[in-house]
Amino acid sequence: MEILVAIKKALKKVGIPEKYAAKVKALFNIESEENLENYVSLFKDNILPDLEASEQNNQNVINNAIAEYEKKHSLKDGKPIEGKGKKGKKNKTVVDDDDDDVDDDLDDLPPAFKKMLQAQQKQIQTLTDNISTLTKTVSDSGKNASAKALFDTAKLPEKWFKRIDVNSETSVEDQIKELQEEYKEIRQSAISDEVDAGNYRPYVAQPKDRTEKEWLEIMNKDEGTGDSNGVASLGID
Repeated sequence: MEILVAIKKALKKVGIPEKYAAKVKALFNIESEENLENYVSLFKDNILPDLEASEQNNQNVINNAIAEYEKKHSLKDGKPIEGKGKKGKKNKTVVDDDDDDVDDDLDDLPPAFKKMLQAQQKQIQTLTDNISTLTKTVSDSGKNASAKALFDTAKLPEKWFKRIDVNSETSVEDQIKELQEEYKEIRQSAISDEVDAGNYRPYVAQPKDRTEKEWLEIMNKDEGTGDSNGVASLGID
């Protein structure tokens, strides 16, 4: 519930109705406030316009369907229109038909309306597919960025990163630990092979390269000659 409150605040901040909070959470699989502003921005720029257009089209379809139905059955606001004369009997017949033949009435919708409804359903399905694709792309991109940062600190071979599955049930941290163990075993095995072959040479640190002046200062310091620059005194004034 806390994350929904945070999402609502983020939506309100950029002028998006809070009613979309649950949808944003589900679309981007948000579990924390990390990168929340980026997710809200992506929703606003790439998903919300199509979503609002779809909702408006859906409402138009509903309104048209209601208008067609009420016109066919002499209804207004869902109630029978009271005519002159024998209105009671006529109205009763209409209401009874409504109760018994709802499905048949829907089948009697005009072909033009049916075609429009089918086109709308196809558009909604396309929008749903696009949203799903975009959501997965954004989600994977964020996961890959976080995984790459962890991977780089592990000092593993760069090409091994493709072995990380950000969508796996095994956490990225555990996958990296497994790779570290494997890498350690490979290195140890290579060293053992070199030792067995008599080719292994332990690393010996090389002395730091020094200038002639630095060596002279070290020698003078070791001999305790101070600033004499290595010149011995002969006792001659």
